[in-house]
Amino acid sequence: MSKLVAILTGIVITIVMVAAAHFTGLISLNLGSSGKPGKYKNKGVLEVICDVEISRPGEKLLPPFETSRLPLPAIFNFEEGTGAYAGEYTISMNRKGTLKAQGDLLELHRPAMFKRHGVVIIGEHVTLDRRTGEFKQWLDLDGGKRLDLIQGTCKRTDNAPF
Repeated sequence: MSKLVAILTGIVITIVMVAAAHFTGLISLNLGSSGKPGKYKNKGVLEVICDVEISRPGEKLLPPFETSRLPLPAIFNFEEGTGAYAGEYTISMNRKGTLKAQGDLLELHRPAMFKRHGVVIIGEHVTLDRRTGEFKQWLDLDGGKRLDLIQGTCKRTDNAPF
């Protein structure tokens, strides 16, 4: 009888310790997950480094584009509702975009109105999928057109999960 009580006590203590670790965020049990978006702490600052392929258009946006692979830092500040990356157009580390978080997806947007490559650029978008680490950047052009320029994958600079 005393062995049974000792075993049951050990099981109860283990369950309590695992539950406490789960609720404090030390571990993630992912209970009942059925492909639903992850639960993220949208607080503080998220810093990532991305391995991206950048396509740089020529004078008239005609292919082939010059492509290169680069490491690219990005910052998402949930407290300020802003974000930035080392960009060339409207969003940069000095000119932040507006941050919108929806489930797995983080999106930065900054409106613009200037002419480059023979077309009017009316906005810039950056997205980061926190589930897959996928990073994308594109420009909104006049006439309802979209120009995809950067794609790659990111990971946190502190190696923690998103």
